[in-house]
Amino acid sequence: IGNLSNTLIKDEGFKGIGIKLLGDFTNVQINSDHMLVGSAVLDNFLSKFCFQKGISGYEFLYTIPGSIGGNIFMNAGCYNQEIKDKLISVIYFDINDNKVYEKNIRELKFDYRKGFQKTHTIILYGKFKISHGDQKNIKKLMQEYEGIRNYTQPQKVNCCGSIFKNPSDTLAAGYLIDKVGLKGSEHGGASISEKHANFIVNMGGATAADVFHLIKLAKRKVTEKFHINLELEVKLIGFPKTMTQEVYHV
Repeated sequence: IGNLSNTLIKDEGFKGIGIKLLGDFTNVQINSDHMLVGSAVLDNFLSKFCFQKGISGYEFLYTIPGSIGGNIFMNAGCYNQEIKDKLISVIYFDINDNKVYEKNIRELKFDYRKGFQKTHTIILYGKFKISHGDQKNIKKLMQEYEGIRNYTQPQKVNCCGSIFKNPSDTLAAGYLIDKVGLKGSEHGGASISEKHANFIVNMGGATAADVFHLIKLAKRKVTEKFHINLELEVKLIGFPKTMTQEVYHV
């Protein structure tokens, strides 16, 4: 489950178990030509770790509230950078044969918000590039990214992350949801953020059903007005296909 970023679990739960990796999977190891990063390492932690070691290129992770495993799964990113740009290889456990494998990034087809999503596997580690830089410049960039995030997105509130993928590099999902007049729309304890319409925040006592209602509303309104079928970024867990067919259809 990583850090539960970009996930929405049905109120009644789901049939199965959740696995949260800890222990060795929370460590970062620097080798001569790469970093070995456990999948349970938080993005923010890795960014600060790299700053302390004078390693550049990971400043964008400073504001992403997720884990490295989730980052690799989603190919998460921001500020025109994605995790695939820094990734050398993925080390994973295959549930089918109980073996550990390593795949080079060249063998993997990472795309926008779609990373290593091979079924029946658990991401264990990522091997990452090392590039040294000036600490002052690294810190300055981290602060710049933090300022942008604080200005443009809701902070210190409970939410499940970005709801929809951006339809293109020049067209944002939040912009479209705003243009159909849904900023501030509420259902139960959930509300489409006034600050950024691609976030649904918990105003207090929100249920997954409340959030799901607003997801369907936003998708329908954008489709009706712009004829653009928004694709979900958030992962729905425990919701039956009878409920998700509409929101997953692209």
